[in-house]
Amino acid sequence: MAVETKTYGVGIIGAGRISGAHARAAQNVPGARLVVASEVDESRAEQFEAKWACEVVTDYKELLRRDDVDIVSLTLPHWLHEPIGIEAAEAGKHIFVEKPMADTVEECDRMIAAARKNNVKLFTGHTEQFLAPNVKARQLIESGEVGDVVMIADCWYKAFALHTRPPWFLDRSKGGGMWLMNGAHMIDRITFIAGSRVKSVKASIRTVYNDIKADDAATAYLDLESGAPATISHTGYKDNPGAGVEQGGGQIIISCTEAMLKVDNRSRLFRSAPGGARGQGDWQEVELERVDTTSLELQRLIENIEEDQPETVSVEQARHIVQVMEACEQSSRSGREVIIGS
Repeated sequence: MAVETKTYGVGIIGAGRISGAHARAAQNVPGARLVVASEVDESRAEQFEAKWACEVVTDYKELLRRDDVDIVSLTLPHWLHEPIGIEAAEAGKHIFVEKPMADTVEECDRMIAAARKNNVKLFTGHTEQFLAPNVKARQLIESGEVGDVVMIADCWYKAFALHTRPPWFLDRSKGGGMWLMNGAHMIDRITFIAGSRVKSVKASIRTVYNDIKADDAATAYLDLESGAPATISHTGYKDNPGAGVEQGGGQIIISCTEAMLKVDNRSRLFRSAPGGARGQGDWQEVELERVDTTSLELQRLIENIEEDQPETVSVEQARHIVQVMEACEQSSRSGREVIIGS
């Protein structure tokens, strides 16, 4: 006789731009079902309801009270992750929160404590850990095929797109700015690919291009526990024509003892190979199997729940990323190196 498996009802809080990926995942992943969303903005609510054929309520507390909601996706401004995440945990809902987990380490700790107290999973959507080029790069390093990591350079240049940003994104106190948004991605993919946490940082996080209360330019030097150094360069330059040249989703160069790897625009992976004009080597693209990262994340979360496993994206890793971001901001203020604590 076939064993019945549970279907997990998914509720989405916040119908902003990333909510569509969560709605698609809930409709596509076996064992998941999109049940309801909540959104205070009437226009966004109507658009979400029409596109995803899903009930939308105004009050997220109504969503949390529903028995047919097992997993809550938090696609909210960063500053709301902690308070609503804790409410979701206390309501007995498993949590799928967009990165970063929260704005501060203290907020992360309160979310983790609430999840553990209420025996629910707390899964942070660190997409970089599921992107095909990053996964393959880590595999090549772990297999020894390209040798040990010597250094990593991650550069990501883009326009700030000021006119498209909601008010909260222009205010660091609300979790706004390029550092918390894309710095989180860059720290996550460096530590994931290298398989090493960060030991110390020296950084400059500044506001130089735009008249806002959040950052738009960042440079950071990370010492990894493995002994390898890594650098981050990121901008949200002015939207004026000719003010800059966008580097897609960034470019990561990983220099290893036996070969080099390059991740381009979060979508392609290259490795060094014999060739080139002077015979010194050339980039050879590595074949990849594409995945829908949000669907894969939701699938992993359901597996974690079913098998009562630790979250695939560990709460320790998600917390560490926030800790490194905070340390970089502290270093920028003090002008000194900051050691990462426990």
